Amino acid sequence: MGFPRLLRLFPPVLALLVLCQALPLFAEHPDSRPNIRIGIVAPLSGPFASGGSSFLEAATLAVERANADGGVLGRHVEMVVADSQGRVETAKSEAMRLISREKVFAIVGAYLSEETVGVIEASVAARRILVVPVAATAEITDGVKRDYPRYRYVFRVAYSIPQWAALMSEFLRERRVRTYAFVGSGIRWNRELAEALKKNLAASGIVPAYETFYSPRNPAFEPVAVAAAAAAPDILVLGDPGKNSVVFVKRFREGGSAVPILSVGGSLGDARVASTLPLAAPLYVQAAAWRGASETATAYVEAFEKRYGYSPVGYSDTLPHDAVTVLLSAIRAAGRLDTNSVLSSLEKGAFPGVAGTYRFDASHQAAWGTGPWDLRGTVIQWEKDGARIVFPRR
Repeated sequence: MGFPRLLRLFPPVLALLVLCQALPLFAEHPDSRPNIRIGIVAPLSGPFASGGSSFLEAATLAVERANADGGVLGRHVEMVVADSQGRVETAKSEAMRLISREKVFAIVGAYLSEETVGVIEASVAARRILVVPVAATAEITDGVKRDYPRYRYVFRVAYSIPQWAALMSEFLRERRVRTYAFVGSGIRWNRELAEALKKNLAASGIVPAYETFYSPRNPAFEPVAVAAAAAAPDILVLGDPGKNSVVFVKRFREGGSAVPILSVGGSLGDARVASTLPLAAPLYVQAAAWRGASETATAYVEAFEKRYGYSPVGYSDTLPHDAVTVLLSAIRAAGRLDTNSVLSSLEKGAFPGVAGTYRFDASHQAAWGTGPWDLRGTVIQWEKDGARIVFPRR
C-alpha cells in the first residue's frame, strides 16, 4: 500500500479512535445509566386494598421527589409494583418475581405481618435488601437477632409490636383510663399487639374489660359491638387499619355508646372517612406523623394533597414514604449500588424522614420513642372542623 493511500485512510481511523475513547464517557452519562429498580409489594386488592393504595401513592411520591432532585447516584429511580392481595403465598411469589425477573435492587413491603414474613424469605434467599414499612410482628426483627448472616438484609422503619404497645400505653395512661376493650381484625400482628398492650398496662393497673377479634374477610360486627359496649370500658382500642373499622365504628355508635375510641390508624385517619362518622364521642387515631407535628410533616401532607387531591392518613402512607426515602438516602450515603455497601450504610446512618430521624438498632429495628431525636408518633382527635394533635402534648 502506497503512502498517499495511507494518508487517505488516516482521517477515518483517527475518528474511530476518538469515538472509542469517548464511549466510556457516554456510558457514564446519567441519562444512559441503568435505572435503580425498587420493588414495591402491597395489597392492592382484597380487604386491605385501601391501605395498599395509600402505600403505593406515598412510595410514588418519594420516588418522584428523588427523580426531581436528579435521581440517586446520577440514576433514575424506577418502581416495579406487585399486588400481594393480602395473601402470604401471593406476596412471597410476587417478591420472587420482582427479584428474579424484574431484577430489582431492593424491595419495600409488605403490609400485613403474615405476608411480610413470606417476602422476607424470598428476599434473604436472594440476598436482597428488604425495608419493611408497616408490618409490626416480632418475627421480622427476631430473625436478624437470631441469625444475622442470613437475615441481615431486613430492616423495619415501622414501630415494632412492643414499641406500638408502649406508645399506646403512654396515651392511655395520660388519659387516666382504668379499663379498656380491645376489638379488631383477627390478623397476626393484631393479636400480638393486644397481648403486648395487656402486659404493658398491667403494671399500671389498667386491665381489659373485653377482648375479641373478627374475621377480616367475613366480619360479624353486631354481636361484637353490643358486647364491647356492654363491658362499659373507659376506652375502646380498635385494632383494624382497614375499611372494616369504619363499619364497626358506625355500628358501635348506633348502639348509643359514647365510649371513646382509639384506632391504630389506617382508614380512620382518612378525613373523607371521618366526615361520615358520628363524632359526638371522642375518636382518636394513632399516626406516625401528622400535619403540624413538624415542618417536614406539614410539607409532606401538602405535597401529598397537591399530588392526589386528598390528605394522607399518617400511617399506611407516611411509613412507606419514609421507607423508600430511607433506602434511597442509604444508597446515596453508600456512594455505590452495592448491596453490602448499602446495608452497612443503613446500619450506621441516621436518615431524616417525615416522622423523624431513622436509626436502626442491632436487630435492624427503627428506634421509636427512645429519645428526643428519635421517632415518637402522634395521636389525633377528629372533630367537626378537622383533626387536632392530642398526643404527645406540645
